[in-house]
Amino acid sequence: MIVRPLASPAGRQGYPSRAGRGILSAMLAATLAGCSGSNALSTGSLFGGGNKAKTAAAAAAAPAAPPPPRNDPVARAFSTGAVSARAQKCGFNFDPARLKSSYLAFEAQSGTPVEELAKSEKLYNVTQNSVAKAIATEPDYCTPARVAFIRGDLTRHLAGDFAPGQPKSFAKEDPGVFSFGGDSSEQ
Repeated sequence: MIVRPLASPAGRQGYPSRAGRGILSAMLAATLAGCSGSNALSTGSLFGGGNKAKTAAAAAAAPAAPPPPRNDPVARAFSTGAVSARAQKCGFNFDPARLKSSYLAFEAQSGTPVEELAKSEKLYNVTQNSVAKAIATEPDYCTPARVAFIRGDLTRHLAGDFAPGQPKSFAKEDPGVFSFGGDSSEQ
C-alpha cells in the first residue's frame, strides 16, 4: 500500500505550487480590496454598504418634514373643536360660541354641502366635549410650550384660517431602560 501526501508535488499538472497559491491569494485579496472603494457593483453594495456619499445624503434627508395635515371639513372640525377646548382649559380670553359660528360660516362659504355641514357641527361639538373631559383632570396641562402652541392655533382660527395645524407631541421623553430611575434634567 502506497500512502501519498495530500499536498501535490511541485511540477504536477493541475495543482498550483505553494508560491502559486500565495500569489493567487494575494491577487484575490487585492481584487476584493480594490472593489470596496469603487462606485461600481461591489461586495459592500451587495451587503448594504455602497457609496458613502449617497448613504450620508440619505441619512441627512431622512428626517424630512411630515406631510401637511388633511384639510377637509372633518379635519377642520376636529382641529377647531380641539383647539377651542384646549384654549378654554388654559384660560384664553375668547368667545367659544363665536369661534364655532365663524368656523361653520367658513364651511358654508367654502361650499360644503348641508349634510356635511351638519356632520361637521356635530364633530366639532363631540371633539370639543371629549377633549375638554380628557384634559380636565390634568393639573399640569398648560405648560408654557403648550400654551404657545395653542395660542398660535387659536390666533389662526380667530383670524378665519381653519386649516388644521401640524400636530405636536408634548409627551415627556421616556429616559429609557438604562436610566435606572434617574433623570439628568432634574439635577
